[in-house]
Amino acid sequence: MEASKVCLLRGRLRNGGGAALSVGMPMPFVNEPHPLLPPIDRVYRAEEINAFGKDRGPAFYETCHLYAQSLWQIGFPAKCILLLNRALSSPMPGSEPVLAKWPLPYQAMAWLLLHRPEGQFIGNPRRHWQHLATRMVEPNKEVRAWRAWACWYLAKEILPEAEFPGDLEQIREEGVVEPTYADIVQQLTRLSPADDLGQWQLALSWSHQQLGRAEKPSLAMRVRRIAEDELRVVQRLGHEIWRKYYPGIISEGQIDYMLTVWYQPDAMAREMQMRGAWFALIEVEARGPVGYLSFERYPENVLFINKLYVQPEVHGLGVGAAALAWTEARARELGCHSVQLRVNKRNAPAIRAYQRAGFRFVEDVCSDIGSGYVMDDFRMEKRL
Repeated sequence: MEASKVCLLRGRLRNGGGAALSVGMPMPFVNEPHPLLPPIDRVYRAEEINAFGKDRGPAFYETCHLYAQSLWQIGFPAKCILLLNRALSSPMPGSEPVLAKWPLPYQAMAWLLLHRPEGQFIGNPRRHWQHLATRMVEPNKEVRAWRAWACWYLAKEILPEAEFPGDLEQIREEGVVEPTYADIVQQLTRLSPADDLGQWQLALSWSHQQLGRAEKPSLAMRVRRIAEDELRVVQRLGHEIWRKYYPGIISEGQIDYMLTVWYQPDAMAREMQMRGAWFALIEVEARGPVGYLSFERYPENVLFINKLYVQPEVHGLGVGAAALAWTEARARELGCHSVQLRVNKRNAPAIRAYQRAGFRFVEDVCSDIGSGYVMDDFRMEKRL
């Protein structure tokens, strides 16, 4: 957990986040009280938490909340997060009166992320909770790790990924697979000694309301192999999706170049004729085509996905996962032993989706594609 604390606190101002509070030191409150933490009339100190030793009972839990409020009000939101983490280390079974007063602090965490003050160091909570979940130690290691993943999920939903990215290096080197909503529901249900699932889902729903996000609908969809006469639909979708999604990942010039070279119907038709490539449209009921894919079979009994793209508006709705499942079924029919693909190293959402589908990193691949542009990718594979 030391690496997690370093991640959260790195870069704090010398006069502030790193200084211990001395008895009698005047510390003005710079933030209005956190509405989901207990009110205070003084600044709390680290010694008041340390005095509990290994005791993680109700008094420890409430003091964590009091100290967290203190740290918030004096302008240390990153340290406030650390104290709420410590509150979540309590194994109380849920019947304690303090939990009725101050529920498990998932919504308190969400409120803090949504109201992060300009100019006050908060670190990278998303990366912090990734590290905390994957490097947790005893006691109560498993439930504490999944509480950290639950907080990570809140950060993922609330904070912009471009500003608060995950630790892709750890994901790759240690084979970390970021959990889905369903994973967290399952594990909190299995492990929680208190009302983790209810409080976390409440915080998540409240956060979505604050951000103006509607609940995700379920979609009826299909994947359909196409012939050459429908390649113009792929061309249209390619231009729409790439211009919405890829700015910030690759340059505008490279986007234009790759669309010009690879998305001409005659060029795609040659892939079908000369390499036996399949093309398919991903269609959603009442919306029509929302994406496309293509793949080919290599002699080594490998099915290689050349293209798999869906409109950003349907990301997170299971469309890409269903398209992968359809492709894996075709791979088995064609006698392939594995499915491979390449993904841009900066395309974190796609990497996450492929990992969840069972793909693992194989190697780095950097290819010159002409006109001064390169594809800097990970090659990933799923064994069937």
